[in-house]
Amino acid sequence: MARHAPIRLAGMMAATATFAVLATEASAQATPACDPALGEACFSRQTQSGDVTGQVDLNLTVDQLTVSTSAQGNALAGGVTDASAGLVSRQTMTGSARAGSTAALNGEADGQISVTTQAGGNYLGVTTDGATFAVDAAQSATGDQVRAQSVVRAPTGRMLQGGFANSVAAANTAALSGPSSSLTGVIDQQAQTTVFSETVADIQYIPAPAVFAAQSTANVVQTNTTGASHQDLAVRQSNAPSTVEARTDVYVDNAWDLTASANAGANQAIMTNAGGSMLVNVDQANAGRVRADARVQTNLQGQTVLAARSVANETVAGNNDIYLKLDNTQLNTGGVEADATYIGVNGYDAYVGADAVGNAVTGYACSQCGGDVNINNNQTNSGNVTATTNATVGAGRAAVVGANAVGNTASFYISRPGG
Repeated sequence: MARHAPIRLAGMMAATATFAVLATEASAQATPACDPALGEACFSRQTQSGDVTGQVDLNLTVDQLTVSTSAQGNALAGGVTDASAGLVSRQTMTGSARAGSTAALNGEADGQISVTTQAGGNYLGVTTDGATFAVDAAQSATGDQVRAQSVVRAPTGRMLQGGFANSVAAANTAALSGPSSSLTGVIDQQAQTTVFSETVADIQYIPAPAVFAAQSTANVVQTNTTGASHQDLAVRQSNAPSTVEARTDVYVDNAWDLTASANAGANQAIMTNAGGSMLVNVDQANAGRVRADARVQTNLQGQTVLAARSVANETVAGNNDIYLKLDNTQLNTGGVEADATYIGVNGYDAYVGADAVGNAVTGYACSQCGGDVNINNNQTNSGNVTATTNATVGAGRAAVVGANAVGNTASFYISRPGG
């Protein structure tokens, strides 16, 4: 058989801006720009009213393939190093963001196949290092849809080294991270748009690990500070009546090690710190439908892992140091659904699970540091929460199947560093 060279393709559509605040060792004592101690702040306003689309369509025969497709409405990214800085950011997305990757594969591929598709409304990313950073950010996404889709079709094809396909859709995202830093301020996110991600695969033979995933979230805040760091942040997230859905649909005739997942969430705040105190105030409200749907079918399988997870409001606040103060308020009035369906004709092990949660919160501090956790938690759920698992196995060695539906769940504890 003739060998074919690897192919790497990327498609991206985005409206982006950058900022940077730096202080070198020689000028570290100089007053930096945007110093919050002096009442200063950098200001950015981004408004996107038109649609943003990225699309890749392929029909080819190759040994290895890497595809990356992205559509982003507004993006602001930057960093602060050895300085003090403040940022006021206003991002508004009233158009749609759509990203699609379709790959039709022929023959036999000796190398990995990877397809990544991302669609986003508003994005704010800040990296810090030895910095004091104050943020005042507001994001609003009210367009028709934020949609990401990955499709891999090889009904007579063979992926000998396996691979992955992943689709991610998020209406609003704010990510702040870095070592030896202090993060303070407010992040306000509001969404009312259809957020949809889908990963579809139809492949004949995969004798290697293969992962297919879809993830949809209306509002996402992620913070991660390490070293001697500190956080004092307020996060407000609201998802108005709308639909947030993640869908994964996979058929493989012969799969040796297959993983498929679908994850959907309305509001998500994941915040971790180390080396100092952590004060977090989170207020989340969801009135939309949140749905995760994962489906897999195989004729011959070694191990298959299938998971669907859907959470309306989720907060995680963890400090690998002494002090955590968490004020958490969560209100869910929308429906939450997680569906996992597996059909296996003949093979070995199958693990199938569905998890649906209205409101979830986790808070922890470090036990070896003499951890101190102070919690004020208020969770209210009036939406229907449903988890459904369906499994049909003609012949197999083992099957582990579960479905969990919870209205409100809270976990607070003190642990050793790292977990």
